[in-house]
Amino acid sequence: MNYIRILKNKVFRQLFTSIILTNLANSISSISLIWIAYNKFNSPVVIAIVLGALQLPNIILGPFLGGLLDKFNKIKLMTFANIVNASVFLFLIFNPLASRIDISVFILLLVLSGSMKPLLVGGDSMVIQDIFESNGERMIANALVIMSFDTTYIFGSLLSGLILALGYGVKVYALVAILYIFIAVILFRINIIFTPNHISYDKNKDVSYVNNTKSAFKTIFKNKQLIAVLSMDFFWNMLLWAGLTVLLPVLVKTVLNSGSEQYGLLESMTSIGIIIGSFFVGKIKLKEDWLIRGVVITIGIHGLLFSFIGLIKNIWLICILLILIGFIVSPALIYKTTFYQKAFDEESKGALFTIAGSMTSSSYPLGIMVTSILTTFRNGIAIPYVFLFYGLIIVILSIIVYRNVLLKSK
Repeated sequence: MNYIRILKNKVFRQLFTSIILTNLANSISSISLIWIAYNKFNSPVVIAIVLGALQLPNIILGPFLGGLLDKFNKIKLMTFANIVNASVFLFLIFNPLASRIDISVFILLLVLSGSMKPLLVGGDSMVIQDIFESNGERMIANALVIMSFDTTYIFGSLLSGLILALGYGVKVYALVAILYIFIAVILFRINIIFTPNHISYDKNKDVSYVNNTKSAFKTIFKNKQLIAVLSMDFFWNMLLWAGLTVLLPVLVKTVLNSGSEQYGLLESMTSIGIIIGSFFVGKIKLKEDWLIRGVVITIGIHGLLFSFIGLIKNIWLICILLILIGFIVSPALIYKTTFYQKAFDEESKGALFTIAGSMTSSSYPLGIMVTSILTTFRNGIAIPYVFLFYGLIIVILSIIVYRNVLLKSK
């Protein structure tokens, strides 16, 4: 089986373990940090500050921090990033946040931790790129990563229950800190046993950060297919993924007249579909020129199916539709990452990976804001129409990209 063959690679097996533990640690840390803000300060402003401290550095600094991945040992940088993440919770173990100075240091650590995310996300993709030279092997590895992410997401409710059971004190802080430290140890071991065939930071060490970033943007703007995928990824994340986050609970309450149990059920359905779809996609051999077509076509189908969600009144039919959506979009998630790994196989690839990641990260809060305004301003637009509107925009965008970029490039 393809997956067993890929997992027999010792370096990838350890990297994959670190990715699973990172997803787990991130889930618990997000829950616990929000819990701190709510329980200790009881202020929406503090919650917003905590979330902003974690997200804004990733969005703003991502393209520039990516240059570090080009100039230095990426695995060492990822190890350092996890130690920084652990330091936030080690600080909380020994500090009760009793003074303004303590809180200021805590926020500063959160900002530093948030700025580490581009190094981790871009670093993972680059290490997979270094481990496997063929796109076929990379595709299987990316499928495993996607499956691990959504599996962790499904168990998010169980993790939430664990956090609520343990409270928000020393036990949780110690658990998260230990996870991040253990991840750092795994990455340290990878750095000892693995030497990439091509080490980009050696040939780029004399390139300035500014020139490195300029080179990354030049690579993007001279590649029409790359611009097309980045643009589609931006609007896909902004309208469909962020849109669903806002629209689904409103749909459950106002259209389906259901409660939190039904919402929790629907929330996990897309992830189930993604896991199933990713398993099959990873086993399919695909011609390289179909990578980008697969991304555009499946995103377009996602838009079409998304437009029907608000028109269905039966919760079980919506469950089936969301599972189908997850199954359909799994090729887009895997092919997109594999396409980036293929397109970024040159200088400044660290900056390129983090620019792509920053675009995705920035589109999500923007989508949350736009959707919230549409659904609340002057009593809001009817939820079914928002689903329909968003879905059709993505369908039209997919057709435009396919006709004007892909067909002309044949």
